[in-house]
Amino acid sequence: MLRMLLNKLNKISPCNVFNQKIKEYIEYYGDDYNKICSKYHYLLKIFILLLIAITILGMFLLRFLIFLDIPTGLIAYTYPLVYTWSRREEYKKTVNLEAPFTTIIVYINSIVDKSLLYTFKELSEVKELKIPRIEYTFLNKMIEYMGFSYIKALEKRANLHRGDLLGKLYDNYLAALNLGVTIKDRLRDVLKDVMYELKESYKTYIDKSAELAEIQFALLLLLPIVLLGFAFTFKTSITELLLPLLFIPPLIFVISTIQPGVDYNIKHNKYIYSLIIIPIAIFIPVQIAFRLIIIFSVLLFVSFFIYQQIQLANELEKSLPLLLKEIAEYLRLGYTIQNAIPRIKINSSKVNKVLSEILRQSNEISTPSKLFNMSMKVLFIISKSGSSSVALEELANAINEIVYAKQSLIRQLRLYDAMIILTPIMLWLAFGTLNKIVSSTLPAIDIIAAYSVGSVILFSKLSRFTLLYFPAILLLVVVLLILSFLPPVF
Repeated sequence: MLRMLLNKLNKISPCNVFNQKIKEYIEYYGDDYNKICSKYHYLLKIFILLLIAITILGMFLLRFLIFLDIPTGLIAYTYPLVYTWSRREEYKKTVNLEAPFTTIIVYINSIVDKSLLYTFKELSEVKELKIPRIEYTFLNKMIEYMGFSYIKALEKRANLHRGDLLGKLYDNYLAALNLGVTIKDRLRDVLKDVMYELKESYKTYIDKSAELAEIQFALLLLLPIVLLGFAFTFKTSITELLLPLLFIPPLIFVISTIQPGVDYNIKHNKYIYSLIIIPIAIFIPVQIAFRLIIIFSVLLFVSFFIYQQIQLANELEKSLPLLLKEIAEYLRLGYTIQNAIPRIKINSSKVNKVLSEILRQSNEISTPSKLFNMSMKVLFIISKSGSSSVALEELANAINEIVYAKQSLIRQLRLYDAMIILTPIMLWLAFGTLNKIVSSTLPAIDIIAAYSVGSVILFSKLSRFTLLYFPAILLLVVVLLILSFLPPVF
């Protein structure tokens, strides 16, 4: 009887129900199906305990928690599918980010008749580039162990990469081989297509971000004000008033999924652990003002160090096109790349310092900008191949397109920064209005701060590609301080 029950449960297991889809995702980015399912069976026990805890708390303490059983159960059941799908989407973003650099090296190697497989093997040794190493592993496995021919292996990967920028490289490379067209000429056109598609991905994200901003506006401003009215009328608890904040993690997941490849290479170091203080500060029995001071001090401390790295990354990206074109000019005069870089002076002391460090140890390039890291690594590969300055000009133009697309994105999403100011002010006005009607013991500043922090995190992620953006948090602290000293207006 027990065995029959276990067999039935095994049949409805998500690893069996979504078997085909999970394996399709894994085939694209590479993973172990058995390991994922084994990990899921372990996590399922944790999900079951979590469901039991939520149910008990809902029955005896906070009744609204019972409603969390449905989304928690849904997440528990679909975890293997959602996990592999998100890994596939993350891999696709990395593919698109690295596509211009990969295409340029393939183009340069095609001049000296090096194959795509050889190029992937060469690039697999470059730590800054992730995709060529994975693609080489897949291709080599199909050719060496599965008996695929070189062309059939390329066709297999080309079919899996339909819809991303590496797929364009595979398709055009195969077309050149089959039609007898010069691969070099074909790949120059591919590079232009890759850059056009990369720009279009940023434009598509801008359109989607506008829709997400409206959802965030409704969840973090309109819905709290409506719930606030119910809280005053029916004397509900603060925990029910903060219920919309539970939508923040799913929204962060959605934003991360649809965003173009994130370029920042942020090193968190030890200071990130200071965030542990925040949940402790929320529950310690001290005055509200002191609690908020602790929370915002930690957020400002951590976000400041992240912001410093973001600023350096932006400076490095902005200087890249000029740097590459200057190096190209020196190559025409007969200089090597190592001799050309010290002669170039960029209008930024931070960038010049980074360039000096790169010359000292060119094998270890580690800056907060992935774009810069990949560019410099590709630069040294070009120098070893003995290619002309034309390749550097192609690389400079490609980088310039990426930098312009990112700057355009930030300019168009800057309007959403107004939500950082609008959320606390509107909630403050709502509390003032309702306080005039009925007396209340709800801690207004706690609620305003909670929704304001949620708004900052979401809009920073939406427009700045980071959860903790220092200027946004600093602006929020200033606004909340001003509001705390202002007398009620009603």
